[in-house]
Amino acid sequence: MTAELEAILAYHQASKHNFKTYAPGPHRMDLTIKPDPFLNYQGTRLLNLEIWSDEQIKAETFPAYEQAFSPEKLKPSELNAKSISRLFFDSFAISTWKRAGGTKWPLRVNPSSGNLHPTEVYLISGPVKGFLKNPSVCHYAPLIHALELRTEFSPTTWELLSSGFPEGTFFVGLSSIFWRVSWKYGLRAFRYAHHDIGHAIAALTFAAAGLGWKTSLLADMGSEDIAALIGVSEDEGHERQEPACLLAVYPAGKTCKSSRIPSGAIPAFKNLSWEGVPNSLSPGHVEWLGIEKAASASQKKGTNYLEIREEPKEEPKSNMQAVSSLKTCNFRNLSKLKTVPLRGVIRGRRSAIEMNNSAYLENETFYAMLQRTLPKNNPIFNSLAFGSFTHLLLFVNRVKDLLPGLYIFLRKPEEKERFKAGIRPDFLWEKPKNCPSDLEFYLLMEETLDSFAAQLSCAQRKAADACFTACMLSEFEEPLNRFGAWIYPYLFWECGILGQLLYLEAEANGLRGCGIGCFFDDPLHDAIGLKGLEFQDLYHFAVGYPLPEIGVLTLPAYEEE
Repeated sequence: MTAELEAILAYHQASKHNFKTYAPGPHRMDLTIKPDPFLNYQGTRLLNLEIWSDEQIKAETFPAYEQAFSPEKLKPSELNAKSISRLFFDSFAISTWKRAGGTKWPLRVNPSSGNLHPTEVYLISGPVKGFLKNPSVCHYAPLIHALELRTEFSPTTWELLSSGFPEGTFFVGLSSIFWRVSWKYGLRAFRYAHHDIGHAIAALTFAAAGLGWKTSLLADMGSEDIAALIGVSEDEGHERQEPACLLAVYPAGKTCKSSRIPSGAIPAFKNLSWEGVPNSLSPGHVEWLGIEKAASASQKKGTNYLEIREEPKEEPKSNMQAVSSLKTCNFRNLSKLKTVPLRGVIRGRRSAIEMNNSAYLENETFYAMLQRTLPKNNPIFNSLAFGSFTHLLLFVNRVKDLLPGLYIFLRKPEEKERFKAGIRPDFLWEKPKNCPSDLEFYLLMEETLDSFAAQLSCAQRKAADACFTACMLSEFEEPLNRFGAWIYPYLFWECGILGQLLYLEAEANGLRGCGIGCFFDDPLHDAIGLKGLEFQDLYHFAVGYPLPEIGVLTLPAYEEE
């Protein structure tokens, strides 16, 4: 076992919550050093982006939410100031302001644990007529919805950088500032920051789909090269940015055959003059050595990792079979979603604060949501370059025509026997009579478990009051051994992508979701008889009908001038 893998496993075990003790965290939230959730590079040239009012968003009926799942059928938007503005407005901008009493706070399109937002976003693009005169790297500033021009580089470098990618490609880089989350959550913050990266990847992908574009994770990029490209190589100290990933964005009708930027283009970025000085986020800090060690251990080298990606163990269904099964389980649901505007769903997404514990979910909507999470049927999962590792353990509380109890949904059917052998032998493994034939969905235990669901989710009532709560069980030991310690963040990214999909599915169907990062890890494993590290619980997500917020006002995202 490598030293990096030992460090990651040590972090994973140390950051678990248990009934007797929580993972190490701050004894209290010190508001005097609360981090600023907005990073700005002072002294840069601002490129203001177009803003849409709530009324304008509500008036847009095209594209529909359903069309985000087949972006190749939409005419690709021209790459210009308007389309770039819309991409960032629909993925990382402020979605609304809330006010209660004398307190006012913003919410964003991309969710974040505790609304702390460790994720920073960068644009790397060639010239854009009427917007970017030269190839540039920009930082996105959501508070003012603008791009901060950090550097420009030569057309020759851009030509090399974009070689191998479709015409019309640009790149989006993501990084994390762990301090923003560790201020509140302590050691477990490393997990939450990577959940947020997954949410960000999916938020970008949905926004791109609405423009007839798609995203591709450049899986063979190394951490150092990403840091060089987005200009954070020299970051240091508690507020430094850790590079996460780079994605190519390009017209959906085209194919991206490259999984990395040519290495010959990277040196030019190390010699560029970078403009702007980042604002200080906090007057003081608390050091979390466990996070430092985990971040160091999960640094990724830039080699051809796709060569060791596992191929599917069974032939995928034909497109006709997939479409047929989809229509079988949610024909009415699909018809409804054909009229739900995509932008309204994206920008209307909120986390449920409290849920109605007497409301029931239609079973066809429930099955449609499960169907949507299958990687073979959903282009949103194209960004999972190394494959899918996550299954859903479901506490079903209130779904019509389904017995309350514990269920398992296997997103990779070939894993059934392996999973069955790894958990309690007395589980039922019964398929509900009304379940579509192509879904590997099984009742494990018939019992009212809503209170237990809440107990496992750090006593959060929403896990009990939800129609269902999903616990994301990821393959763990095998991918770590096959790929190395750097795959650890990716496992959380997949959970975040699933969470963002469930958020939007809930919103489109008149429900609401909520990500739950606080849960008791090993007690859940013990409850289902899961031993060792073959699978690990990495994220919880609740879906239900929200209760109205009392005494909270909703205000526009950006005040009209």
